This record gives sequence, structure tokens and C-alpha cells, in this order.
Amino acid sequence: MIKPDKNKWLNIKRKNKKGSMIDIFFLIVFMVGLAIFILIMSHVTPKITDGLKQIDELNETNESRQALNAVESNNDKLDGILLFVFVGLIIGIFITAFLIDSHPIFVPIYIFLLGFAVLIGVIMNKVYESFYNSEVLNETARELTFTTAILNNYVPIVIGVGIITMIIIFAKPKQQGNV
Repeated sequence: MIKPDKNKWLNIKRKNKKGSMIDIFFLIVFMVGLAIFILIMSHVTPKITDGLKQIDELNETNESRQALNAVESNNDKLDGILLFVFVGLIIGIFITAFLIDSHPIFVPIYIFLLGFAVLIGVIMNKVYESFYNSEVLNETARELTFTTAILNNYVPIVIGVGIITMIIIFAKPKQQGNV
């Protein structure tokens, strides 16, 4: 009979050591991509549903009217979904950072990569601003309060997450046998 390893999560912790900077780069790119997607969806969905409501054949049944109304009401939830995903990703980054064992000699490399991540964050922020400031999407973008708040403060958020992650990675006490 095979006995389960009580310290299996520690064995997993020692394998697959990937830097948490990859997670921060993922956060930067994914959140801007998701924000642009939500901005476009929030703009296009009401126009499509309004057009569909004009077609008499589609509005003959209660089910079709309810479906179109459900699409419109779910469109209002997209901003909250972005906030939920954003907070979830940050929590995931912190958990991953806790599971990474690293030597303090890598702090300068981490700081250099964090500076590069901030540069990428500035570029991605400008990409979102170009969508935000466009004449077509500006009104819709103002309605997305969480998205606007997050991306208007994107660079300080990236710096804060990076610094907290660095503290979590390099300031925790070492376990036995880890270098």
C-alpha cells in the first residue's frame, strides 16, 4: 500500500521555481487587454441589443425580450468582473511569491526587472488611454468606474504589487535545506 506524502506541497514548492516577475508581466498585459475588451463590449452590446429589439420577429415572444434584457443587465456587470479578476490576480501573485524560495543575491535582478515591468506598465497604460480618449469610446469608458480607477492608477499599482511581491519573496524566513 502506497502512503501519501504528507509534505507533497513542499515538494511541489521546490520544483518549478519560476520568478514572480512573470506573474507581474502577465498582470500588466492581461489586465489592459481585459479592460480594452470590456470597454469595447460595453460599447457594442447596447447597440446590438437595441438593433435586435427593433426587429419585430425577434420580439414576438417573452423569452426573446427577456434574453435581450438579460444581455443588457449583464453588460453592467462587466466593470465589477474586471475588479474581481484584478484583485484575484494580485492575491494569486502574492501567494505565488510566498511559494518561491529565492536567495537575496537576486534582489538587484528583481529590481531591474521591476523597472522594466514599470516601463511596460506605462506603455500599456498609454495603449488603454488611446482607447479611453477616442471619441467613440469616451462616453462608455466614463461609465466603467472600476476600470477607469484601476487604469488611471496603473503604474503606482504595478510598483506597489512589485515591491510587496519582492518583500514577500526575499524577506521571508528560509526553511531547512533551501538555498
